[in-house]
Amino acid sequence: MDKLIIEVAINEQASKEENPHVPYTVDECVDVALRCADAGAAIVHFHARDPDSGALLTPGTEVYAEAMREIRRERPELLFYPTYVPSDRFAHIEALARDPLVRLPVATIDPGAMNFSSFDPVTNQINGDMPFSVSHADCALFFAICARHGVRYSVVVREPGHVRTAIAYHRSGMIKGKILFKLNLSDTMLFGLPPTPESAATYMGLVPDDIAYTWMSYVYGPSQDAMARHAIVSGAHVRTGLGDNPIGPDGARRRNEELVQRVVEMADECGREVATPAEALELLGAST
Repeated sequence: MDKLIIEVAINEQASKEENPHVPYTVDECVDVALRCADAGAAIVHFHARDPDSGALLTPGTEVYAEAMREIRRERPELLFYPTYVPSDRFAHIEALARDPLVRLPVATIDPGAMNFSSFDPVTNQINGDMPFSVSHADCALFFAICARHGVRYSVVVREPGHVRTAIAYHRSGMIKGKILFKLNLSDTMLFGLPPTPESAATYMGLVPDDIAYTWMSYVYGPSQDAMARHAIVSGAHVRTGLGDNPIGPDGARRRNEELVQRVVEMADECGREVATPAEALELLGAST
């Protein structure tokens, strides 16, 4: 069984109102990234945020670069990557890959379409209505940038069609090598299948036998720990962090490094070794 890759999403769009430990500023992001690395994370993902309001900065290239340069100085081997945005989606990715003090090591892509919305069973109301779509042309551009700069990448899955699309990209030659699927499952949101082992098996059952792959548990909601343990014992990998779950199912407002430590404890209980960043890079999904 491969060693366990732990990724931590340290802020995403979570707010300090939800959890005061969510980092906004460059210094906060660097500090949290280093703490998570010390705790066992091989990959750190974060969004460039306004230091006061916490608003997403688009594309936020200089903020990303400032934080990533400092992370690179302190932990040269640590893997990190930004988000991408609707306009000029990948210009900052190319800039960060070209920057000799950043040398962006990894990235991720969300192929296809879905809708970010949730259902409140108490009020019987649907909340949110945010369609999200990444075209084939966008994906082709992303893969070309990664190939040009030697950036490894993973594929986020929120609907079964996203797996089928990734397989088509592999067949057509746009994706090469082993695919790391990040299965984004949610207890409350309406996209995709619910967070269960059966759902993971359904998604991964769509992958033909001749295509090498692995997957990562990436869960919104109280099922995160159960799915993380399932991934660990199944030979898959785990994403955690306040960006996905700023408030625990018990109402606790933990720190990012505490969530990483919890995954490491699960791995120890299950007899699974945790991958270093260098080992994770070798295991990580598709390559150029």
